[in-house]
Amino acid sequence: MTPRRARWAAAVAAGLLLLAGCASDPAPPAAAPGALSGGPLAIADAIPEAQQAAVIAGFDAALKARLAALPLSPAYRLVSSGGSQPSRLILEPDRAFEFGSAQLKPELLLPLADTVEATGLGGAWVVHVIAIAATADEADLAERRSASVLAYLASQGLRGGRLRAETRSGGAASLEVQFVPIIQGREARAWMPPESVAARR
Repeated sequence: MTPRRARWAAAVAAGLLLLAGCASDPAPPAAAPGALSGGPLAIADAIPEAQQAAVIAGFDAALKARLAALPLSPAYRLVSSGGSQPSRLILEPDRAFEFGSAQLKPELLLPLADTVEATGLGGAWVVHVIAIAATADEADLAERRSASVLAYLASQGLRGGRLRAETRSGGAASLEVQFVPIIQGREARAWMPPESVAARR
């Protein structure tokens, strides 16, 4: 079995176990309390500010290389933010999830697992999963979908305290996975809600 097939098999197995054990859509893990209260937050692996640009460039290169090795899929796309911000992963809800549910389609498992591997390079990250609901009626489904993505990312090894989910209303329905580096001296900012790509499309 090739390394890529072994990773795919492991990702599918983790997804199946997740679906078997989390049928009720788990609640997202709480963010770091220090970040929410504005108090001091010591992060041992925070990125020195002088290395921020290099770490983001390395993350982008690693994530793009991993996703480029996968078959093209209309269920997701990588959006380059440019400047000093990392790229963002945009999931198309109608293609990334089973109809009307929060169950991830199998083709999303490996790309999401690849994002976990990319965040393991070069320092500390907070991963934000932002669900955009087109209408108030869709907010509950959007929230369950973001929780499903968070649960899968956690099953792949991302620490719960560095995962954050939120649901926003307005604009086209989408789900974004955003990666925010934890920078020394500005640690608490990594947990603050980032700007949505959907608002600028």
